[in-house]
Amino acid sequence: MATIKDVAKKAGVSPSTVSRTLKDNPAISEETKIKVRAAMDELGYVPNIAAQVLATGLTHSLGVILPPLTNRENISQPFYMEILTAINEEASCNSQVVSIATGATLDELVKQVKLMHRQKRADGFIILYSETKDPVKDYLLKEKVPFVVIGAAVDNTNKVTYIDNDNKAIGQEAVFYLNSRGHQTIGFVTDDLFGQVGQERYQGYKDAVSELHIESLPELVFSSQTIDSFKKHLRTFLPTALVVKDDLVALRLIQWVNNQGIKIPKDYSIISINNSSFAEIMHPFLTTYDINIQELGKESVRKLVAILKDENTKPQKVTIPFHLIERESVTSI
Repeated sequence: MATIKDVAKKAGVSPSTVSRTLKDNPAISEETKIKVRAAMDELGYVPNIAAQVLATGLTHSLGVILPPLTNRENISQPFYMEILTAINEEASCNSQVVSIATGATLDELVKQVKLMHRQKRADGFIILYSETKDPVKDYLLKEKVPFVVIGAAVDNTNKVTYIDNDNKAIGQEAVFYLNSRGHQTIGFVTDDLFGQVGQERYQGYKDAVSELHIESLPELVFSSQTIDSFKKHLRTFLPTALVVKDDLVALRLIQWVNNQGIKIPKDYSIISINNSSFAEIMHPFLTTYDINIQELGKESVRKLVAILKDENTKPQKVTIPFHLIERESVTSI
């Protein structure tokens, strides 16, 4: 097995230079770092993690905190698998490994995060949800554990880095797009009246219909418990187009309307948000907003690694751009 001395000899530098390269010391030039890393790759050198932990106090492991599993439908969203893949890829590029924190309830999740922190199984955390009065976030702030949040900047904005899309703007753009296709009566469909993301997208919807001076409809809640009231609202308000909170809700909605003999987009145009893998498995293929999940995940790793390297890094609110993917579920009228 190759040692630091072997790498130093191969790269033509001192062992101390190799050690400082492993720590990404800014005193070492990029040219030297590239040369040392090339020697490591050629020799198959693997750093002794235990020794690094003793020397630096860092495990080179990032914890990723999933939302509580109380709502298994939310966890089943393709979003989580896609963003975990992106986080893992970027972590690997930064010589980090990823550990996952989960819990059936919020209390269990807090216990898991505390355990990971106290056992030094993660240097910092990426939280994959954003809620006010979150005990997980409160614990990390109290213990001064580095972390970032993928989600809305709901509190502690002077202490926490948030990475998110502008969900309000997405809701607005969806209405503007449908209106440009001739639609004047546009509804907003959700399965959750209280989730932060859905509320922001609905607020964007309301702002857009107000700006366009077209009718604003109440949120249409689509779930197994609300089918009867949902059908009643459709008959009452007669929308020609629907903005749907996300692709999973859109998939279920399209399956349901197909069973009712309703045709998409002939009877209703549907536009959704996320551009998940579901968008191309339903028929018609879904017109949806791509929220750039890959970049959400990768940027969260970059920001966390930057905080770990410099604890004085200032908190930021990072907004990841989105764009429309036009497919088959919207028609002009």
